[in-house]
Amino acid sequence: MNVKIKVNNINQKADSGETILSALKRIGINIPTLCNMEDLSPTGACRLCVVEDAITGELITSCSTPVRDKLEILTHSPKVIEARKTIVELLLTNHPENCLYCDKSGNCELQRLAEELNIREKTFYGDKPDYKTDRSSPGIVRDMSKCILCGRCVRICEEVLEISAIDLINRGKKTRIETVFQKGLYYSDCIHCGLCISACPTGAILEKSNLNELINRLGKEDKKKSIFVSSISIAYLAQRNNIRKYEDCRNYIVGALHDAGFDNVYTSAILNDYFTSEACNKIENNLKKDKTTIITDCPAVKKYLRNQDAELFEKLIDIPNPMQLTGDLFNKVIDFENDCMVSTVPCIAHKYEAIRSENTIKGVPKFEFVLTSNELDKMLHALGLSLPYTKKETPDKPSNSDSSSGVFFETKHGITEAIIRELSFRKGIVNKLNRIIEIKTDKDFIEYEFNLGKTKHTVACIYGVNNIKKYRSKILKSKYLFVELRSFEFGCIDGCGQTKTSEKEQQKKIRKIISDFDEKNNNNTAGKNPYIKGIYRLKQSEK
Repeated sequence: MNVKIKVNNINQKADSGETILSALKRIGINIPTLCNMEDLSPTGACRLCVVEDAITGELITSCSTPVRDKLEILTHSPKVIEARKTIVELLLTNHPENCLYCDKSGNCELQRLAEELNIREKTFYGDKPDYKTDRSSPGIVRDMSKCILCGRCVRICEEVLEISAIDLINRGKKTRIETVFQKGLYYSDCIHCGLCISACPTGAILEKSNLNELINRLGKEDKKKSIFVSSISIAYLAQRNNIRKYEDCRNYIVGALHDAGFDNVYTSAILNDYFTSEACNKIENNLKKDKTTIITDCPAVKKYLRNQDAELFEKLIDIPNPMQLTGDLFNKVIDFENDCMVSTVPCIAHKYEAIRSENTIKGVPKFEFVLTSNELDKMLHALGLSLPYTKKETPDKPSNSDSSSGVFFETKHGITEAIIRELSFRKGIVNKLNRIIEIKTDKDFIEYEFNLGKTKHTVACIYGVNNIKKYRSKILKSKYLFVELRSFEFGCIDGCGQTKTSEKEQQKKIRKIISDFDEKNNNNTAGKNPYIKGIYRLKQSEK
């Protein structure tokens, strides 16, 4: 720290080149912002972060102004507080007043700032915009009447994902955020990852939910109801409810969902085991062809490749996604045309995946309801079912013998881990280490070498859509056995269908819960799952 500054008449030190806001955060001074977000470029659009230059008396934006030697600032002078209060009052001028019914109520940054600044009545009045709500996406709702034009959603889509599905259009008071040709998110380049939802400080961009419809359906006995619970959703609820063991939380959730009115409760791990087995079959067939195969179960990545990179899309392994694989595994216990099917997932992109033609029967989605981990949590609370105060029950057959690799599958490099384990298991190779790839790595590109018999193979894992672009030429030029692609840095753990209170700490807890389950589970590869063995025996007998 080589820059000397004075903050509120106290001498402090800062790093050369860092912003005033960054320096103040490190010191421990809270400065309100709406447009600023970590890892995004500063714009100073909202002006809430202003501080006063003690020498000139000018108000300067702390998020976009770098520190300089002998800088003297006041962070909460009467002039600063009045400016911040006026800005929030102006934002509230044309903001909808239905906070009680807004899904963001209690978690809205604008609402919180109004409370902190003690704004209790309207000072300014203006016309409220009458924008049409965009409901075209199966997982995201955009209500631009609640937009404060902070630009965070635009920047996260452009700078983090490098997709640019939305942007600012028009000028002055007609400025708003729209898709290309204003056709709606579904018809844009949006990959439905949900990052814009996590970035939005108000209720302008929200997850589309039909939770109330499902809760009403549970009270009726018109259809048999089955639900598939994601392993990440289980681990997510475990860390939220301070349940240390994955298997304990899973059994609490199964018991709760049976009480809620579901006839059958399954976990998605068995679908992941089946996906792994099918992937290994394809990889074994491709060994002699010496060509790179791309593997992913991520709907966001698939949409990106399908729309924007035909060359990489051609390398995508031809395996049905886990949702499609329910047909082979559950056709004897579920009537897919008449039963009510529900899936819980950590990522909003799966809501888009559920309506694709390959996941429909006669044009109707196989899964009538797709809930995120947050919605599952809300549903249990709405029905008075609080974990861990519910009875414990094991998942219904054939989902009661899931392997730990099926659970680990949805985490960072989980597909790679599961496939290498299964390929080694088929060759009779016993790995000395339970973890083939260290779970704690934070790299966005991983190369790993392993021996399969006498042959050495290299695989790669890439995380983040922007990194797929970054390493595209490497994928095409290098000879990998396969490449795993995911849209988020930590796999499905980063899914935007889960509240991110303290993101890094939350990721750490979820990974530990799953890792602990894997370390003590002998049933640690897809080939050891008795139901997967049974499927292949049945297929063999039908030939």
